[in-house]
Amino acid sequence: MGLGLHGCAGIYSVVEFEVLEPATVSFPDQVSQLLILNRAPLSFSVFSEENRDGMDKKQLLILDTLISNSINRGLLEVLRQSPIERFHVPIWLTERRGDTVSMEDMVLTKREVAALCDNMDGDAVISLEFYSMDLDSNYDYYTDAPGVVQNHYYQVSNIVQWFIYLPGSPRPFDKYSMADTLFFSNVIDGQYMQTQTTLDMIRESFYKSGMKYGRYLVPVWTQASRSLYKGKSDSLRRASKLTDQGEWEQALSIWENLAVSEDSTLASKALNNMAIYYELEDNLDTAILLVNQALEFDSLEIVRSYREELDTRIENRKEVIDQIKF
Repeated sequence: MGLGLHGCAGIYSVVEFEVLEPATVSFPDQVSQLLILNRAPLSFSVFSEENRDGMDKKQLLILDTLISNSINRGLLEVLRQSPIERFHVPIWLTERRGDTVSMEDMVLTKREVAALCDNMDGDAVISLEFYSMDLDSNYDYYTDAPGVVQNHYYQVSNIVQWFIYLPGSPRPFDKYSMADTLFFSNVIDGQYMQTQTTLDMIRESFYKSGMKYGRYLVPVWTQASRSLYKGKSDSLRRASKLTDQGEWEQALSIWENLAVSEDSTLASKALNNMAIYYELEDNLDTAILLVNQALEFDSLEIVRSYREELDTRIENRKEVIDQIKF
């Protein structure tokens, strides 16, 4: 758990750390080896009419290779950073289609999935079924000088579709479609900006799409922040200085004394800070009890928001444990 403290003059300090968020997909327990299959059609029609104007077969292959590799790199980076170690080394396969007609009729059959898993010793097939791309260039002009460019930016849009297949099932276990757009500025308010090449923009767009799908498949570490009260109390300020120095145990002793104060607001702030301490120790059950006590003393906005964040972490806890238990 990475931890950082940032001051907020006179009110509170912000504690930043990482929490493990569950994946959207929960694979069955028997899934250990992933097969990543590229079935996306290798066809000019996956690009907008304007983008494919003048494109030949060689250019199609170059661009498709760039896109496929970028998606795979983004997906693999997330898989390798996941605490699910059995997903760190998937097997990569390709079985490209040549057109985009009747796509719903071209999903893998139960027999095809079983054959793939038997031949490659896999437990699930994650299939890139389709991608498309559109690249636009947009200009804004000054109203008092119509011939002068005020803003110029490129817009890279893509659509990516993934299916998950499990052996023994007659239909996909999961379907995922995503439309995404990235903007790359070339001129901002009349000032030229250093921009990437067109190929680099496409590469970044699909790389990020691959990462987004990876985060859909496996638990990922995300940044979280909590607010430690400093307030006007000398004791709270002293405890804050101790946390800045990494002396959390000493700060906890101060908060424990303040938690029994006759000043209900002060007691609420101290209990909030104690809850953060226990959350950082990954003791969520104690943390939620302390937050509930804090709200009984004073319904402070920061404490109420913290209670919602803790509730979400506790709800996610079992799901995360189930996803990484092997």
